[in-house]
Amino acid sequence: MAVVIGGGGYVWIKKKEADVRRGWNLVPVVVAAQDLAEDTVITFESISQRSVPEQFVTSSVVRPDSANYIVNQRILVAAQAGDLMLWSQFETKKQADCFVAARDIPVGAKLTEDDMLPQGMDPKLVTPSYVKEPERPQVVGRPVIAAFRKGDPILWTHFHNEPPPVTRDSAR
Repeated sequence: MAVVIGGGGYVWIKKKEADVRRGWNLVPVVVAAQDLAEDTVITFESISQRSVPEQFVTSSVVRPDSANYIVNQRILVAAQAGDLMLWSQFETKKQADCFVAARDIPVGAKLTEDDMLPQGMDPKLVTPSYVKEPERPQVVGRPVIAAFRKGDPILWTHFHNEPPPVTRDSAR
């Protein structure tokens, strides 16, 4: 009888212990590594990872596996070092897909698919001179008249005196 009561008591204590700990397991989240002013562009240096109890983590908290989505985005509100990064703190506007050079490209080289990387850019900064996704086939195989460094935007002005095509997107 004592063994049954002792075994039951042990199980009951372990269940109570699990109930008390529920919600207090630590999960990693993204936090501000330093004080951030409103309109600051987030870099990997300005954020860090911390562990907080899971009961305080909602779907609006940025998790470490999604941190790359907030890098190079402007934070809309000020944040202090240690504050959780929330999705609602960032711009959500659609970015224009333009191309940048995937490597250094010398003058006279013919542009290939591998030379271009799509990159989202602020639509307010994109002009008709930027080569956009629908215009990709029109630039592949064309020689460039100005050198590109890796990361430079690919512009229509880098090709031999041909104006950019008029597309529905560039007419706006």
